[in-house]
Amino acid sequence: MPGCSRLEPASSDDLGAPDVTLSVLGFAAGTSTQLRADAIAEAVRLEHPDWKVTSMGAGGEARLMEKRMSGEADLFFPPSPRALELEVQTPLHPDGDFESLTAYRVVMPSSFVWLHLLARDDTAFNTPSDLVSGRYPFTAGCGAGIMTLLFTSILQYYGADLEEAESWGAKLEVLQLSSAEGVEALESGRIDVGLTWAGIPIAQFLGMNSDVRLLPFEDPGLVRMFESLGCVPAVIPAGTYPFVTRDVPTVAAPQPLVARAGLPDEVVYGVVKAVFRHTELLSAAYADSARHMTQEGVAAAVALCERTGDAFHPGALKYYRERGWIG
Repeated sequence: MPGCSRLEPASSDDLGAPDVTLSVLGFAAGTSTQLRADAIAEAVRLEHPDWKVTSMGAGGEARLMEKRMSGEADLFFPPSPRALELEVQTPLHPDGDFESLTAYRVVMPSSFVWLHLLARDDTAFNTPSDLVSGRYPFTAGCGAGIMTLLFTSILQYYGADLEEAESWGAKLEVLQLSSAEGVEALESGRIDVGLTWAGIPIAQFLGMNSDVRLLPFEDPGLVRMFESLGCVPAVIPAGTYPFVTRDVPTVAAPQPLVARAGLPDEVVYGVVKAVFRHTELLSAAYADSARHMTQEGVAAAVALCERTGDAFHPGALKYYRERGWIG
């Protein structure tokens, strides 16, 4: 495998960071991000037994944001691309420089979350454009914040907005589509369409009946709009769910491990080196991480950040250059 073409760097300067205390934050207990946070913390403990390393669940997005703004979160997984985060969260925190307070540096690729736009079979929706072109009354279900922003962005791309959609009988219901409540709402007809993103497969969708369909994101302009928000083109493969019988194009958002901007280079270097020495821990916690922890995965993550304007942490880049994975 190309990622194994060079030996592990022998440099020991990552050990020159005494009295290191690190917090690795997941999202909430039992989530994939929490399992990954625990695995990363354990890898660092194994390589740096003198460091004080803790992993914990932030307790949800709002709590994670509080810890980030206060500087308590050293390493964590952002729930959305930076461009979307700034658009949604900045108005909620008017008393400070939100962008500076929450600035982070990317450390390593970890996973993606795939956008799912589902519609009931008894609707006339076959593509995202149908949400606007037919002027049909419908009830859409999606989470507050990022998901509402994305759903609104789809309407706006096709020339409408929520207020206009309400004029022809459409409405938005705030719910988590990937939860048991969200699935019940779609299957019962309480909502007609729903939007969410998560790693695939979404466990709650595996038992859904065949009376729903996954709408494809095939419009090049719509895909480019999502790319401007930090997403990339992606595919949900046939067979991922019982109701998906062919590959369905969509978009996905990266969910990397990131560090607060002020974390020292030598500490981040030591973290990355420890994780790559114990890749089996992260792979066991979240299997999808393994395919990103390669030369190709790292190079793609660096290239994506160059396109979106997000910054990689210098300590992480040093490690990848020593491996010969990037120039």
